[in-house]
Amino acid sequence: MNKTLAMTNKIATKFLDLGQRLFSLFLASALPAVTGGALIGVSVAKSAMLAGFMAVVQVIQKLAAASTDGELTSEEIAEAFGKK
Repeated sequence: MNKTLAMTNKIATKFLDLGQRLFSLFLASALPAVTGGALIGVSVAKSAMLAGFMAVVQVIQKLAAASTDGELTSEEIAEAFGKK
């Protein structure tokens, strides 16, 4: 029973970490697009959503490619987010 609980906690911790990183990535990518969109006359909301969405999808694609064995390591996650 304790082994199952420990595994569940590990998965939940990894899920929350990924969620926080993806949200931060979205914000970091969207903020510069707001300025660029305003300068060229594109809707601020549309440019921010597009930039943030594209960045998140790129990382999700890298995570999916790395998890072909069914498990993501901390190193694979860091690499997907561009950290070596």
